Amino acid sequence: MKTSIKLCGFKYIEDIIFATSLNINYLGMIFVKNVQRTINLDTAVQGAKICKDKGIKSVGVFLNQDLSEIEKILSKVDLDMLQLHGTENIDDYKVFNKDLIKTLHISEELPLKVKDLDFDNVTYLLDTSSNHLQGGTGKCFDWSILKDIPVEKLFVAGGLKPDNILDLLSSYEPKCVDVSSGIEKESGHKDHNLMSEFVHKVRAY
Repeated sequence: MKTSIKLCGFKYIEDIIFATSLNINYLGMIFVKNVQRTINLDTAVQGAKICKDKGIKSVGVFLNQDLSEIEKILSKVDLDMLQLHGTENIDDYKVFNKDLIKTLHISEELPLKVKDLDFDNVTYLLDTSSNHLQGGTGKCFDWSILKDIPVEKLFVAGGLKPDNILDLLSSYEPKCVDVSSGIEKESGHKDHNLMSEFVHKVRAY
């Protein structure tokens, strides 16, 4: 199985243009107010269009936001997928007729939780959370938990970077690997060399 690649947390159009020149499957933009990587709406409109032209799925990341707020964003930004990063009830968001990604935060109960998930209709993403940050923490979790769950159906995030991605792939084959802080020189500013290196390593593997 070929692992897909999602690069996330884009804020600047020049970074989006570069990322979409690489062999990636998904590009994530954050629409949560007042976080370091929140994207400006005009940039997001352009970004989603660039993704469409390149056949890359654009993903909007949301955190416990009202349906009306998301609807307003979708009226301007033609996103392919919604990523729900908080405690949302997925069923409420099906009204948008968009593919959904739901984040699961790592916990000891995870192997039990995963047994009841609807993998046919929703994509699930594993990530670490740290205090108020619901992801994008740059911290790895203990990957050994992956041996007890169907990792081939899951997106895996949390502290991935060019230096450790092969360690993950040599032990587990997730459906998709998702990286944000691991391809940055500073928060929100993507490093083009790190992006290239990350994508190249996954594809070469």
